[in-house]
Amino acid sequence: MKASRKRILICGVLPPPTFGHSKMYEMLMASSFPKEFDIRFLNMNFWSYQTNQKVTGNKVLKMLGYYGQFVWDIVTFRPEYVLYNASFYPMPFLKDLLFCVTGIVLGRKVVMHDMGQYARELHDRLPRWQAALLRWQLRRTAASILVGEAVKPAYAGLMPPEKLFPAGIAVEDTQPLRVEAARKPGLNVLFFSFMSVPKGIFVAFDVARRVLGEDAACRFTFGGGIESEPVGQALAQLQKDFPGRIVHLGHIEDIHARTRMFREADVFIFTTLRDASGLVLLHAMAEGLPIVASREGTIPEIVAEGENGLLFDKGDAPACAARVMRLLADAGLRLRMAACSRRRFEEAYTAEKYGAAMARIFEKI
Repeated sequence: MKASRKRILICGVLPPPTFGHSKMYEMLMASSFPKEFDIRFLNMNFWSYQTNQKVTGNKVLKMLGYYGQFVWDIVTFRPEYVLYNASFYPMPFLKDLLFCVTGIVLGRKVVMHDMGQYARELHDRLPRWQAALLRWQLRRTAASILVGEAVKPAYAGLMPPEKLFPAGIAVEDTQPLRVEAARKPGLNVLFFSFMSVPKGIFVAFDVARRVLGEDAACRFTFGGGIESEPVGQALAQLQKDFPGRIVHLGHIEDIHARTRMFREADVFIFTTLRDASGLVLLHAMAEGLPIVASREGTIPEIVAEGENGLLFDKGDAPACAARVMRLLADAGLRLRMAACSRRRFEEAYTAEKYGAAMARIFEKI
């Protein structure tokens, strides 16, 4: 180990389970980034589909344990930087504040790792005394690392622009995997995400109904866990109305099963209503799929309109359906966008590209 390497304590989360934040830290640790710095990783795994946005006794006990380890790591490891995974939601705010203020008081340079776009939204929702604490925290934070340029306005009036550093996102390259797809007759439209209202699942159901009603040969595949009983009921009704043309694969964790699902698709749709980015878009790009996605967060930075996909205003199911049908009707357009998706992935969204971007940011801070 070179003595000149800067020490970084990363307070993040690693799989399992696999979700946006855990995947990003998995990619960071799989890149060259840990070779550039002396890293200690505190795996603060609170998250699950079952207890998302809920306070439980188990979570409180975990937090106390993680906090003790955090203080111990600062005292014994003596990192120059603390990279902290910030959520910017009301429920975990006081937890985030506790860790970040402790790091600041103990003389560390705290770098927020913001994988959302909700700093201003959180500030405006908090009680006045908590909002004042958030402003204090952000003024004394060394920097905030963002998923894209579109997140910067969320920090207006809360943190100077020179402290904001877009780093992008990444997923693993699945093309080298030897996975055989079971191709079936007709074109296949894929939706893959947690099947929830914020992810636009009811918009996706509306799109499927419109497209299937116009194109008798295509089918839709849905991958992802079901958020609630109303979602499950709507899916069951759709399957009843279009027998044999709606497939639900459930939650998919295995990389080979996920890769097979993407390779059996012809078009990928992402109808999210609330997202900063969307790692599923990168999975689709890695497998060379044309994309139809909503304009939300940094998605227009990932999906270039007319190049590797088509965009629509979020919530507009008729517009999304029209774009899906345009792709289904034009094989040449699908092929051109598929090639562009793969090219854009290789140029900007691999683990190595992400790790290099993060290293450059720490050189600037």
